[in-house]
Amino acid sequence: MKLFRIIFLAMAAIAALASCQKGPSSKAPEQSVPIRLVVGLNDHFSTRATGVESNSAAGESKVNSLQVFVFNGDVLDGYGTSSNSLSATVSCSSGQRDIYCVTNVPSLASVTSKSTLLSQVAQLSESPSSFGMFGKLLNQSLEADGSLSVDVYRFAGRVVIKSIVNALANEAQAAAFTLDAVYLTNVAGDVEFEHTGSQSYVVSQWYNRKGYEADNNLGSFTYDAVGSAVASGATHQVPHYFYTMPNAENAAVGGDTFTPRRCRLVIKATIAGVANYYPILLPAIEGCKSYEINSVTLTRPGNHDDDEYPEEKPIEGFDQGFQVQVQDWNVVLLGDSNGNITI
Repeated sequence: MKLFRIIFLAMAAIAALASCQKGPSSKAPEQSVPIRLVVGLNDHFSTRATGVESNSAAGESKVNSLQVFVFNGDVLDGYGTSSNSLSATVSCSSGQRDIYCVTNVPSLASVTSKSTLLSQVAQLSESPSSFGMFGKLLNQSLEADGSLSVDVYRFAGRVVIKSIVNALANEAQAAAFTLDAVYLTNVAGDVEFEHTGSQSYVVSQWYNRKGYEADNNLGSFTYDAVGSAVASGATHQVPHYFYTMPNAENAAVGGDTFTPRRCRLVIKATIAGVANYYPILLPAIEGCKSYEINSVTLTRPGNHDDDEYPEEKPIEGFDQGFQVQVQDWNVVLLGDSNGNITI
C-alpha cells in the first residue's frame, strides 16, 4: 500500500503539471515596445593628459559629433546622432540590445548591421580637429524610456617626448648643437573600429615611411620642426605630442621597399654642421595609450645621412626598457622607470 501511494502521488503531480502547460510554455512571450533612449558619453576621457598641451592636444577630448547604434543581434534597431554634444537620443525597441557609440567620424547613417559597423575603418587623417573614439555596452536589458552612459576610447595612440638634453661628451660638438626636429616614422594611418591587440588588421595607409616624408605626413601630428640651438649641458624643455593608429608590427627594419614595421620616434640635430639622427624604436602601439619619455639625454653623435636608412638604423650600444604606468591616456613610460633615456 505504501508503494502504491507513492506512485499515485507522483502520477498526480505529473498530471497537475501537464494541466498547467499549454504547448511548450504557458507564459506568453514578452513583446517589444517602442522606447526612447538618451545615450551619453562618460566624461572620464575629457580629463586633459598631464603635461603642457602642444600640437593638436586641445582636440584630444573634443566631441564634434556623436553617433549611437542600438542592435538587436546583428540587426540595427535604432540610430541617433548629434553634433557638439555628449549625448544623442535614439528611438528603438525594448529587449536585450547591444549599444555602440562612435565620435568624430564621418556619417555612418547607411550602416544597418553590427558586423558592418565593426568593420568600418577610422582614419588618423580625420583626427587633427577632434579624435575618433569608440565604445560599447553589450547585452543591455532595455525595458522602458531612459538614459545610460558609455565609456569611449580613442582609436589613436599618443607618443610624447618632454625634454631633450645636450650632454655631448665632445665639447666642440656640444657647443655647436642645433635641434632641428622631432618626429614619428612608420606611422599607421588607419584601424578597424573593433580592432584589438589580439586581432590582426592590415594597415592600408602609412605616413613617414622609413623616415620623414614632407609630402606624406600629417603636419604636427607626426612632425615638429624646432630649429633651436641648445647650449652644452642645456635642456630643450618643450613637450612634443605625436599620434598614430595602433601599430603591432614586429618588424623593426626592412629593405629599399617599404613594408609594415614598428613606429620610431626620431630626434634630428645638426652637430657642427652635420645632420645627426637619433631613432628610438617604440613598443607596439595600442589605442588610447600614451607612450611617454620624460627626458632623452644625448651623449654622442647619432646616425648620419651617409648611413643606410639613418632614421631606421639602431644606435650601437643603445638599449632601453619599458615600464607601463596607467594614467589618463594609460601612459606607457619609455626608457627607465622615470621615463628617461640616455644615448
